[in-house]
Amino acid sequence: MTRPDIVIDYLANCPEFVDALARLSWKEWRDVYQQREQTLEDSLKNYRERMNTDRLPLTLVAVRAGLAVNCRELVGMVSLKFHDMDTRPDLDPWLGGLLVLPEWRNRGVGTMLMHRATGAARRLDVPRLYLWTHSAEGLYHKLGWQVVERSDYFGKEAVVMQIDLGCQ
Repeated sequence: MTRPDIVIDYLANCPEFVDALARLSWKEWRDVYQQREQTLEDSLKNYRERMNTDRLPLTLVAVRAGLAVNCRELVGMVSLKFHDMDTRPDLDPWLGGLLVLPEWRNRGVGTMLMHRATGAARRLDVPRLYLWTHSAEGLYHKLGWQVVERSDYFGKEAVVMQIDLGCQ
């Protein structure tokens, strides 16, 4: 399902969301950040580094346009990045940080973000992407991702998945 009131754009075009993304990411994956000995400041630095449109790393944001001029509401995010799983340094690049705010879940926003992210990767001639998840294997499988392996990562079962992008 597509949402006509939601647009997907590069974080580079929406710099006003950098702080909010860092805080949301920190809140959602605090245990991962802390096990990597990273802080909220590291999360902020990560998002500042992802303000690209023509190379990795980059972040895409889902935004709902408000009725007032220049009134936009953050709905979700996803990033294309390097070195997302330290136990698998041989795999790169990664799709990660997919997050849709709770009030927007189950409305197709995550799927929109995933399609836009894989499209951006194709445009940049990325032949394959990887991701890891503790909880969303079903969603990714529905979108064409295949399991590479299952392993323990930060004390939980993680599934590493890949998608071949078939760059032309």
